[in-house]
Amino acid sequence: MKPATSQAPGTGFDPVLDADLAELSSGASLECFVQADRYRRIDSAVRRTVAIADPLGGRPELDEEFARRSITAELALILRVHERTMVALIYEATQLCGPFQNTLDDLASGAITLRHARDILAAAVLLPPVLHSRFEEQALAKARTMDASAFRKAVARLRDRMHPDSLTVRAERSRADRRMVFEPDADGMAWLHLYLEGEKALAIATRVGDLATAAQKEAAEAAELAGAASLDAPTAAGILGSGTHAQLEVDIAAELLLGLPEGPAADAGATTTRSHLPGIAFSRPEVFVAVPQLTISIDTLIGTSEEPAELHGYGPIDADTARRMVAQAPTLHRILTDPVDGTPLQLDPTQYRLTAGLRRWILYRDDICRFPGCSRKAVYSETDHTRAWGNGGWTAEDNLACLCKKHHRLKHNSRWRVEQLGRGVLRWTSPSGRVYVTTPSRVQHSPPAPAPPGAKPAPEPRLVFDETPPF
Repeated sequence: MKPATSQAPGTGFDPVLDADLAELSSGASLECFVQADRYRRIDSAVRRTVAIADPLGGRPELDEEFARRSITAELALILRVHERTMVALIYEATQLCGPFQNTLDDLASGAITLRHARDILAAAVLLPPVLHSRFEEQALAKARTMDASAFRKAVARLRDRMHPDSLTVRAERSRADRRMVFEPDADGMAWLHLYLEGEKALAIATRVGDLATAAQKEAAEAAELAGAASLDAPTAAGILGSGTHAQLEVDIAAELLLGLPEGPAADAGATTTRSHLPGIAFSRPEVFVAVPQLTISIDTLIGTSEEPAELHGYGPIDADTARRMVAQAPTLHRILTDPVDGTPLQLDPTQYRLTAGLRRWILYRDDICRFPGCSRKAVYSETDHTRAWGNGGWTAEDNLACLCKKHHRLKHNSRWRVEQLGRGVLRWTSPSGRVYVTTPSRVQHSPPAPAPPGAKPAPEPRLVFDETPPF
């Protein structure tokens, strides 16, 4: 959309307002220029890094691959974005500095916004390269005169009109991208996203919604028969149930997937591991019920303490939820730890292979991949000797860290360097010399404060149980 031209002041002219609007307009144009310049610099950094890639492995294709991975990681840290976001930015930079140079020029001049440019690239990626030039020309003609919201619809129609393949063929290709994403949130909650065929998503939403509506109707009829208005509050709540329609939808979806009843049945320690639907089994997550040494005792597990526990792969969970999971879990893990610094005891550093207990401890301590900026869960990672075993390294918690497969390979095939600073703290040095420090997710505990007069003696080293309940 073209910037508005200056108009003669009208009846309601306000010089301060006019100055503010002028500054906003100039700022928007400057922002577009900065965004375009960033893409040029990203593209230049990637090209130069690949051009001077060190022949670490003797295979040019691997040298280039790890050079790209290395600069992607460093650019992500410099711009403070996730590596997945950086991969997308590099792709955009490569396209805008290559076949879509005209789009980049329009962005730099302020003729279009960043959203316009991204919508052009997103639509073009679905077209054969031979059509890119003609598509860009027509798309830019629309982008210069349309706001971003209207342009997104217009460019989608333009793409569909120019695409040589039918929607049926394109839909079949898109099925390859279907996936599920787990996203932890605050206060013991999380999001679960599904990317799947539109008709299936609609069918799932419709079925769950219908079941929730039926459940509410059934509860209302039961309440009417029982005369719920004349009942005491607890009895009425038991008949009517609790929760909005949206909350019922979530409860029903969880029951359909897990076969695990919510509410009173679960609170009573139900151990159902099969769904009411055939062919669906309930897979229990691995759980570490961890009692922070010296501040919380084993009483958390027996109900005399309400300190939070830690669900591996998620984070803090409330004590009631932890106790319910302990009651239902087929196994838990035990790690004997030092009461002062929380480090595991009775481990042999002269053996290369980790014991199961040490592996569990490192998983618990790190929680995620320890490469700067990576959030890949440790349970999907590999345990790396910071100083290589063949180079005088040892197998102990002060020389071990969790690295996802991608960053484990990057460590051994690039100029990234890492050293342990103690207590699981890692200092990484990038190929350009920039330094990044990462700390364990589970912070080591401080020594205990002096006990008050008359207090019981300090406990022995804590245990995190791995026996089958009731221990």
